[in-house]
Amino acid sequence: MTQLFINSFLNKDYDILFQKLQFVLILWVIVLAAIIIDLVSGLYKAKQLGEIHTSFGFRRTVSKAIQYYGLMGFALMFDILASLFLSLPYFSFACCIFLAFIEAKSVLEKAGEKDRRRMYESFKDLLSLIENKDNILKGIEKIIDNKHSSKDTNNENN
Repeated sequence: MTQLFINSFLNKDYDILFQKLQFVLILWVIVLAAIIIDLVSGLYKAKQLGEIHTSFGFRRTVSKAIQYYGLMGFALMFDILASLFLSLPYFSFACCIFLAFIEAKSVLEKAGEKDRRRMYESFKDLLSLIENKDNILKGIEKIIDNKHSSKDTNNENN
């Protein structure tokens, strides 16, 4: 694997080129495995908290996979360009490690933290109802508005 990507291609040494591409493919599979593990972990945490599985979480997983593989594609392009100087796909390797670390951190996040956030939101809703005790409909309307604005903020952050 000491020969460079571009040199392997130009010298028609396809065995070395395929070995390097297999290494990159293994890195891409590792990223896919990390995404799947995070999805399964998220489903398990939701089940523990008694949350309903909706398409929102699955859409987030698909958009995450698209972003991750876009990043991996850029890393591969940098590896191909850098193959004039480097013999191994270091950019793809670094990108794979970084993305796997992000997913590992997500899996290790405690379900209790999510539960605390949900409880805090419920407490805010209760306060809103107490503030508007004279007009319950106005309080419910305020809660619904807060939920919509927080979903819009979460969608902008993701």
